[in-house]
Amino acid sequence: MCESALGALQQRLVERLLQLKPFPSTLLEMGCGDGRKLLTLAHNHRVNATGVDTHEPSVLQLKNAGVDARVCDMRHLPFDDASFDWVLMANSLHHIPNPKHAVGEAARVARHGIVVCEPWWDQAIASQRTTYLLCEWSNAMIQSFGYFHRTGLSSGEILELVDFKAASAEIHYELDIARWDVNEWLGSYEPWLSKLPSHHYVRWRLDHLLATLPTESATRPGQVVVVIRKSQS
Repeated sequence: MCESALGALQQRLVERLLQLKPFPSTLLEMGCGDGRKLLTLAHNHRVNATGVDTHEPSVLQLKNAGVDARVCDMRHLPFDDASFDWVLMANSLHHIPNPKHAVGEAARVARHGIVVCEPWWDQAIASQRTTYLLCEWSNAMIQSFGYFHRTGLSSGEILELVDFKAASAEIHYELDIARWDVNEWLGSYEPWLSKLPSHHYVRWRLDHLLATLPTESATRPGQVVVVIRKSQS
């Protein structure tokens, strides 16, 4: 993996991290997944990057690529207080039933602050409304199998999770208005759909959405980035 493997919004997030003051010489990503951002930060920008995730194959892949990565629950981190300059949570909070615990752990191990990135849709734009409704459908489908997966948290919901003394908070809304290939996206859900009975509500809902929404003009989801600086007093 390399910097060129990042999507446009991922690249924008990396650039925002590199502009943090103080510079993130050490950074932890909670829910790091495949770790593309961490690899870019570590290999191209000399950031001492660490990742945690519950998906063991992703963690092993990162370790093999030379990044410190560990398998753990984000609500119970195996690090001492103030172990990292900054902590990043990118598109992970909406996977956690009680995200307040994860934000508290992030603040505990961060010296300067935390950066939270969540999916966002500008529903004033028709193509974004289409994308939002389809993403809502995917959440319902995943939940039908017993997994927790909610809509991305809004900036207000993120700030409500802050239970520590903060000096400031910055909110940034970002869009990459590029065509979203709905059929390719749906292909990734085919293994899930194949397990559902033909009469299942989730199948009916998808058929209805595909018949009524202008999917050919859907655009990629955006993101909201919240930078919360800890008070140093």
